[in-house]
Amino acid sequence: MKGKVFPQWCLRLLVISGVMLLAAGSMLMAQDKPPGTTGAGETTGQPMVEETEWGGVKAELTSIERTSGDMLTIKFKYTNSSSKEVDISRLGQFSHDNVVEHVYYVDTQSKKKYLVVKDAEGKALGTNLRYFKLEPNGAKAGWAKFPAPAADVQKISVYLPGAPPFEDVAIR
Repeated sequence: MKGKVFPQWCLRLLVISGVMLLAAGSMLMAQDKPPGTTGAGETTGQPMVEETEWGGVKAELTSIERTSGDMLTIKFKYTNSSSKEVDISRLGQFSHDNVVEHVYYVDTQSKKKYLVVKDAEGKALGTNLRYFKLEPNGAKAGWAKFPAPAADVQKISVYLPGAPPFEDVAIR
């Protein structure tokens, strides 16, 4: 076979087939696991999503990180997958409040509830999500700062307005 060249189309076909096999294997491995977790219950760093009390709206917990100053930053997003505008400020118990003021987390080890940090004027340290509406297929992201739990606490439960709790979420 000396001097014969492997046709370029065969090489491309071989590469594409390999990529497809890897993708199929990854999908099979991901089955039977809750979103954002591995089979052992550990978080993967992927966002966790829950349906909310508002039809067509999902709450997504995008990250929880320890930051300097002994603080914790929780980032989240609300997404409207419906074909109608949803007025979050006029639904449920959040009558024109800043939704961030109603976000909290629980350190399940010590059973302690942590509320959002407020500034000198009493305003929540986070995104101002007051009077917000979600257009069809629209989304709003937010963040909030909290006092950090003890250094040995690795998992918490996060409560976002309108959504079921995000439980046993790892802190990065």
